[in-house]
Order: sequence, then structure tokens, then C-alpha cells
Amino acid sequence: MTLTDMDAPAAATPTDQSLFDQTYSQIQKKLLGAGANLQLVSPTIDWWWDTAPTGQIAARAYQLANSVPKWSPVGDFSPGASGLYESYVQVLQHVDPSIPPAQLQAWTNAHNQLIAAQNKWQNDQTAMYRAWVVASTNLPPGVPAPDYATWQKDSGWADTLRADSVQIGKMQENMANITGQMDPELKAALAASAMPADKNTLKSGFTTMDQGDGTLVPVPDFIIGTSGQDWVALLTQGGGNQLSISVSQSQSSDNMTKSWAGAHFSIDEWFWSVEASGSWSKLDIDNSDKSVSAQIDMTATLVQVTPGQWYNGGYMKTLAGQGNFFPPWTARGGSSPVFGEGGLLPVMITGLVAAYQPSFTITMSQDTYNQAKQQFEAATGVRIGPFTFGGSGGHASNTINKSASNGTFTGKSTATYPFIIGVTVALPGSD
Repeated sequence: MTLTDMDAPAAATPTDQSLFDQTYSQIQKKLLGAGANLQLVSPTIDWWWDTAPTGQIAARAYQLANSVPKWSPVGDFSPGASGLYESYVQVLQHVDPSIPPAQLQAWTNAHNQLIAAQNKWQNDQTAMYRAWVVASTNLPPGVPAPDYATWQKDSGWADTLRADSVQIGKMQENMANITGQMDPELKAALAASAMPADKNTLKSGFTTMDQGDGTLVPVPDFIIGTSGQDWVALLTQGGGNQLSISVSQSQSSDNMTKSWAGAHFSIDEWFWSVEASGSWSKLDIDNSDKSVSAQIDMTATLVQVTPGQWYNGGYMKTLAGQGNFFPPWTARGGSSPVFGEGGLLPVMITGLVAAYQPSFTITMSQDTYNQAKQQFEAATGVRIGPFTFGGSGGHASNTINKSASNGTFTGKSTATYPFIIGVTVALPGSD
């Protein structure tokens, strides 16, 4: 799953930071409640993949649910990053089960074989990402990057990485058998998370995914509370959480450095921007006008995301408490942490924060309005913080109805699908 990056902007201003802070704080408080770990997705991404048949998971749904967000209150879903499943398997590889001397050599051999299989997967993953960068950069203006899942399949990398995962699964099973009674929890975790060889050898916790040509392949399962299509269908019957966000350049804001990720956040995007001819540029309404404000209204929801039985969160908490890892790995802190910031398994997605057909009203002084009106009216897309209205990226039906009059710019997304505006996250080993 990729995020559509804005053309590299100039350094964001303190005002941009404050407005993003206000947006983050209001989504968290008004929709999620105190204590929720929110990661804002900026810019928003489409929630429009087709509902998979029973016994399958949609490729785009799997890519998102399996993502490991970076340690930040603002999301960055890079296609080259290791997934939750892969990170979880790596954690199990670093557990020291205190093998008796009589079995140490056999276990060491099995462990080395597992590490070698994992290293091959990692090397192939790195090579694939480099190939993806070449395929998705330096494109003509307005031409979106190829669909990641389709590119993976057509380039052959999907088959390569799947073969790597199957080999890792075989080595996990082998090591689990040797572990025996020394660490029954580790044995069970290794066995439960071992990748099935094919769709005919599925086990609890795994499902199938169409790789794009009708061929079904095994993947770790994720339970997603509902699909975007089903949610929108329910909205046609009325209801939904009505969410309104109000931001102002004159308003003090809660600082995102107080979020679960601490001070590890800096914004490098303009809060106000417009698109024309396939490129994004700053909407100059905040140079000296402290009266600029905006209200964004939408229907929103939180959809739960839960990994299948291949994942044992309780065992992760046990490992975090015991700290039985091979050097130099430590449960937390140091140069090689397993959990927490910089760790093998720092963060996991537990929910999708989605919104449908957001609308906006930007209010400003008459002078600012006069200066920015032409730029706004010529735009084919508008961004307000993480929210994208129209523009050439994303799904074809994301257009915008907009107008300008008497010191206000207004607009509404006409998309018939919802957007993911954020995710909720948990911290493995702690939550």
C-alpha cells in the first residue's frame, strides 16, 4: 500500500505544524476518545478495494493490514517496508530458549537454517524495493505510480518472495520440532506462524489471496470489521458518526509530541495546497492573515483490524517481560531493540479510521480572498492537511465540487468510496 506523495514542498511553517496538530487532536478526541493511539494518514488513501469472496482476503486489504507504521503520529506506508507478519516471525527467530547441551548442536543448525532463509527473504525484499523505486519514479506529471500489487505479480517479485516465505515456514517447523519441551510457547508460536506451502495446506490463521490472475496463494489472515462498500451501503440508510473539525491559524493547539510516539514527528507538507496540471503547490492564504480558518465535515467510523491466529500477542508481552533474546537483541532500548521505537516489531495496526464525502469551508479576510481566488478556481484538486479533494491521483471518481465567494472557499468530495484518514495502532509487547 502506498501513499501518494505531494511534490516536494518547501519547509513547512510553524503554522502548518499547528494546523496539523489541531486536526490530529480533534480526530482523536471526537471520534476515538482518550487513550486511543492514532496515526494520521497524510494524505488520505482510498478505501475502495473489492470485497473478497469467502475464504479470501483482498490484496490491497492485506497490504494495509499487514503494514508496520513508522514511529510517528503521521503515517507513511512504504511498499518496501517489512510487514507485521514478517516482523513477528523475525522476533521468534531471536528468542533464546535455553537449549540443553545435548540438543544444542541440532537446534543451532536448525536456527542457522531459519536465519539464512530469513536473510534471503530480506535481500530479495530490498532488491524488489529498489526495482519498485525505478518503476514508480520519474513518471510524467499526473501519471500515478503503477498499482503495487499488480506490479509485484507482473515483475515476478511476488512469486520470489512467496517462495522465500514458504522456505522460512519449513525452517520454522523444523526448529519448532527440535525446541520440544524446552520452550513450549516458542514451539507453538513457531508452528502457528509457519507459512503453508500452498492453498491446499492451509491451517488456522491463514487464508488465500488472489495474486491478480485468479491464482490463489496462502497469506496470513487479518479480520477487518467491514469493507468500504458495505459501510457506504449502510450509510445510505442513514446514521453514521458525524465528525466536524475546525482549525484556525489563530488557535493554540495540542502538540502531537504528546502522542504515543513522543517527539518523533516533523511535518514537511503544506497544510493548504492546490493541484493544477498534475503538480501540487502551496495555496498562499496564510502568509500574514491570522483570520484564516477551516471547517471540515464528514461521516466517519473506526473499523477494527485483528490479525489471525498466527499472531500471539500474549506471548509478545511475555517475551517483553522476560527479555530472553540472543545478544545483541534486547526487549527494549539499546542498539538492537525488539519492541518499541526502532524495534523489530514496534507498532501494529488495530483499526482503520475512515471518512466519507468530506466537505470544507475555508474562511479568510477579503484581501486574502482576492489574492488567492484565481489560484483556487484554477485548481483541479485541493488539500487541507491530510484531506485531498479531487486531484489527479487516486481513484478516478474522486472529483470535487467547489466554489468561491465573499471571503470563503468551499468544496465537497464527490467520491463514491470512503477514505482512510488514519489508523489506530497498538504497541506489541506492551498492549
